[in-house]
Amino acid sequence: MHPMNSNTAKRSRGRPRGSTSFVKVKLSDLNKQLGSDAPVSVSKKWLIDIGMIADEAAAPIEILYPSQPEEPEIQFTIK
Repeated sequence: MHPMNSNTAKRSRGRPRGSTSFVKVKLSDLNKQLGSDAPVSVSKKWLIDIGMIADEAAAPIEILYPSQPEEPEIQFTIK
């Protein structure tokens, strides 16, 4: 059994070395695929970095959810 502080301990937590969490995508490609009014998930840090919000606590971010299309009401009578 290896001691817990050993340098030979298996390291298998987190993101694998060399992998990436983010990719670059052209805005025009996103617009073609999603449309200009589609909600898109972005990080709060990125919004702060580009100046869209000044501070995490100062400006709450509006959470958008896909809207459900209204279904026409079905009219019926029970006798």
